[in-house]
Amino acid sequence: MYPDDLEDLEVEDGVGAGSRSGRGRRWRAWLSEFAATAVLLLVMVAVFNCLFGSGGCAAHLLTGPGRRLAADAVAGGVTVGLLIVSPFGRCSGGHMNPAVSLAFWLMGALPGRDAAGYAVSQLAGSLTGVAVGRLLWGEPVADPAVGFATVRAAAGMPWWAVFASEAAATVLMLAAVTFVAARPRAAALLPAVAGAAITVLILLTGRWTGGSFNPARQFGPELFSHDLGWLWVYLVAPLVGGALFALVRRRLPHAPPLPGAPRPDPDGAPGTTDRTAPRPERAWRAADGRIRGQHGPAHGHESACGPR
Repeated sequence: MYPDDLEDLEVEDGVGAGSRSGRGRRWRAWLSEFAATAVLLLVMVAVFNCLFGSGGCAAHLLTGPGRRLAADAVAGGVTVGLLIVSPFGRCSGGHMNPAVSLAFWLMGALPGRDAAGYAVSQLAGSLTGVAVGRLLWGEPVADPAVGFATVRAAAGMPWWAVFASEAAATVLMLAAVTFVAARPRAAALLPAVAGAAITVLILLTGRWTGGSFNPARQFGPELFSHDLGWLWVYLVAPLVGGALFALVRRRLPHAPPLPGAPRPDPDGAPGTTDRTAPRPERAWRAADGRIRGQHGPAHGHESACGPR
């Protein structure tokens, strides 16, 4: 989930070479995160309108809460997996989640400026996706039963339980993603693993917390619905989970490096890195220039962000 173009332009920008093309690729990656997150939220609005709207196409077929939760989980997981392998995901890495971008930055696999740019793009994409859904389907998506695709905790759930669940789900999602991402031979499975992990975690947590574990997933819907009482929980908890996972993983002595992350310095203090050492994924680049070990969705392909 790290676009190799951004890693390359870190070097380019440092010496002043190719800075214009580097900035162009960086902006294309940010715009890709914006577009992918907007599509994700648009799909979620459509799914909620079908499942919970008064005239929803699936409301009369999926009558039980368990069936509707399963449909929501599958739709969310499949959409994320497809967006990761889409041109948007191939360009940016397909995060669509500020907690993921924060974790990859803390693990040294995403530059700080891109982590911030990704987060802003994702939140803006969340608002845009919901706004487009409102324009397409009109007043029905504003009905409290649909709520612009806002997920809600079960009645009586204390805030701390929802917070812990959202943080833990983020940790588990990142554990699945980084396990595959750090292994070049398994990198092609990342979209499927990410989608499956999201589906399973929504099924496990959705009945009690709504199953968001993505600040961008809740940001647009809650702002549009003016239901802000729980917004801080759904924004902060995934970020805490992502940060805790990243900090713990950095301390694991045998954790394989993520593409984009510098090698640990064996002579330095724990947690330090040698930024002059070759990047691990350089050894995974084939002679034809294609990335064989990249843990983004462009595995085995040229980047969709433009010429290298």
